Amino acid sequence: METNTILASRSSRFLAFLVDIFISFLFTVIISFSTGIANPSSFYKPSAVDHFHFSDFLVSIICTIIFYILIPTYIWKGQTLGKRWLSIAVVTEDDQEVNLMTMILRSIFSLLGSLKVPVLSIIIGFIAFIDPFFIFNAKRKTLHDLIANTKVIDV
Repeated sequence: METNTILASRSSRFLAFLVDIFISFLFTVIISFSTGIANPSSFYKPSAVDHFHFSDFLVSIICTIIFYILIPTYIWKGQTLGKRWLSIAVVTEDDQEVNLMTMILRSIFSLLGSLKVPVLSIIIGFIAFIDPFFIFNAKRKTLHDLIANTKVIDV
């Protein structure tokens, strides 16, 4: 790590994560209801939750790609909405700007989690659950940071 970069605090990373989840959830809900993919009556049918719906998958993938891949790659250089608000950014281990492949690797759990394949969903869900706990290591790197060879710094 170069001496001119300071790792983002665990609390700022966590708050950015919460902001991003909240905004992307709202965006997903708005898209789903405005396009008619979701409607209030479908929430009262138990079978609606049990079956794979391609439209739900599509909206989920599109939102993940927009919020967690395209915006940080091409618009705000390593920043999601939450990271931008908290003045932190993702960079490569050697302090370079992230590229498309790096952001895809960082988002792999979100992308795979959108698939509703029984065993895969359980495995990905478990990995996604333990991923944030990796931030308590000395380098403050989550599992997705280790996979993509990235770090989050103050800007």
